[in-house]
Amino acid sequence: MATIEDGAQVTIRDLLDEEALIEEARERARGRRHRRVRIAVILVASACAAVFGIVHRSASPTRTSGDRPSASATVLTCPDARVKLLGVSALNGAAVYSGVLVRASVVSSPACTMSGYPIVGADLTSHATAVASMVRATYLGGGLSTAARLPRLSMTSRARVVSFTLEFVTGNGPTCPRVNSITITLPGTREVLTTRPIFNAGGLALPMKFIYCGDLQVTPLVDGASGRAR
Repeated sequence: MATIEDGAQVTIRDLLDEEALIEEARERARGRRHRRVRIAVILVASACAAVFGIVHRSASPTRTSGDRPSASATVLTCPDARVKLLGVSALNGAAVYSGVLVRASVVSSPACTMSGYPIVGADLTSHATAVASMVRATYLGGGLSTAARLPRLSMTSRARVVSFTLEFVTGNGPTCPRVNSITITLPGTREVLTTRPIFNAGGLALPMKFIYCGDLQVTPLVDGASGRAR
């Protein structure tokens, strides 16, 4: 009897040891599966991040060359240019439009190339500032044809005359503000010039108080004093 009992005890102990070994093996297997899942998740997340980065870069808007400023247009191409205003004179109005012809001389050393649209703002009596939008030509004249390329003007130590035109909707009622002054920055330069439109009366240059009712537009910078591309 004692031998049988001892044998039974040994058998139960062996079974318990075997079950413990099996459970330990199961725990190890579950650990390996968890590690594989974590590695797979990390790899998938990395792949998604890489794909997102590629899609984000390819989906980002790319600027094309043309009338609108490109990414390189923010770099000053003529930072040392000296600009002198030669005149801001009224254009002959038509219908509800008014405008001015702006003429300037530019000197630059070292030599540089200037092209594009001036940055123009009209300071109004309403304490607001109207910023000019870019157009190739205006109703009152000035600018260039639709098919023409923007002029590229070489600036040197010899003064060069350049020009452009501004146009806007005007009126004669009290609801629209008047133009106090105009700020001008030629393309690729850092100088900000402030001026007022003028007209001649009896040999005197007097400021013009334009009534501004909206839609301020500026044409490209061109060679010469006419505001029109040659």
